[in-house]
Amino acid sequence: ARVLLQRRSAVSMDGATTMGLDRFAAVLRRLLPGGGPPFDAFPWTPRIHLALFVHRVEGLQPGIYALPRTDAGAALMRSTFSRDFAWLRPPGIPDEVPLLLLAHADCGRIARQLSCGQDIASDGCFSLGMLAEFDAALAEGGPAAYRRLFWEAGAIGQALYLEAEAAGVRGTGIGCFFDDGVHELLGLEGGIDAPARDAPGPPAARAGAIPLQSLYHFTVGGPVDDPRLTTHPGYPWESR
Repeated sequence: ARVLLQRRSAVSMDGATTMGLDRFAAVLRRLLPGGGPPFDAFPWTPRIHLALFVHRVEGLQPGIYALPRTDAGAALMRSTFSRDFAWLRPPGIPDEVPLLLLAHADCGRIARQLSCGQDIASDGCFSLGMLAEFDAALAEGGPAAYRRLFWEAGAIGQALYLEAEAAGVRGTGIGCFFDDGVHELLGLEGGIDAPARDAPGPPAARAGAIPLQSLYHFTVGGPVDDPRLTTHPGYPWESR
């Protein structure tokens, strides 16, 4: 109850706080479909996978990582991402957490640029982009699957909020980001804004295949509190 009630969105990150490797792995474990609530509420196939920008995790080299949330997602990411990536299992990560190193890099500047120049994407312990199996979701559920993808992304975000609070740090969603830039970084082709290569007509024409589409971003780190904000009990029973 305490974690649920104190959950807040960070407005700024301190650029110094680190997270232990064990805690980081525990956070990622809770984002997997088999990790329990809230993901057990979804009756459809999980379609969201994560590309992570690791900045300040003790025992883990900074870099770009992938966290496929299903075996099918792992195969899709390997087949659609850049062939230059390493796809290595980092040491110290439990076997049940399918984290994979794509490239060692100081990726703070990259993460900031992809999130519309926002420092929160680079000044935390890590940030991430949520990648949706766009074509597969629509093939399974029709047009209504578009909102299902956002529901799933929202559930991942809420799990991150609570896990961050429990870890003594804080998270926040990042709604402003350049999806085309994310696709280019990862080597993905197409996207919902990309014109079909050989299709006649205006640029608004959609690409023929969208295997993975960047849908939302999130960041976790040490918060810098805004002294102008005050907190009051949201429910009468809190005061008791």
